[in-house]
Amino acid sequence: RQTMHTFCSRKWMLKKRPFTLMHCYIEFEKYPKWQTRELETSLKKQKKTIDGSPGTATNDPSDASLVRTDATSIHTDALEHEKRPDGVKKDKRGKADENACKLSLETVWAAKQEKDEIKEAARNARYAQQFELRKEEIALRKKEDARNEREDARRQFELDERVMLIDTSGMTDVQKQFYQAKQNEILARGLE
Repeated sequence: RQTMHTFCSRKWMLKKRPFTLMHCYIEFEKYPKWQTRELETSLKKQKKTIDGSPGTATNDPSDASLVRTDATSIHTDALEHEKRPDGVKKDKRGKADENACKLSLETVWAAKQEKDEIKEAARNARYAQQFELRKEEIALRKKEDARNEREDARRQFELDERVMLIDTSGMTDVQKQFYQAKQNEILARGLE
């Protein structure tokens, strides 16, 4: 806490103004994002002191690299154990991208389903209409067939009636035999 306060104060002191946001710092210091920032600033300071010190206890460059490696490993270990959480913008953007993609897929799928339902309904309506037309056509054919049969029966009856009522007294024997045979056919048909 003291380090961050000092860091913040130094930054503000460079601008020659007192640090007036301590209440914000106290609130934010418990969040991992700010704790990681504190660790990063302290590691930067260590690197500066290691690199910048003109006279170290040993002038051996291998010792300096060991210290630098230790500082780097501490830094990496700390960051591996504690991953800094996403900021608000990145979090929103990530959620928005996921939601947009998901929404886009859902929208496309819903539109496809809706189109398929509309096509299916149109197809079913066409089939129903064709079925009704076929039924009407069949009914009309039956009516026409029945009317044609009645017409044929009426004509046949008129012909039969003519044959039955014909006067054979003035005809030759051959003509009489012909009409007699026809009358017998008509009587046989009527008995069936």
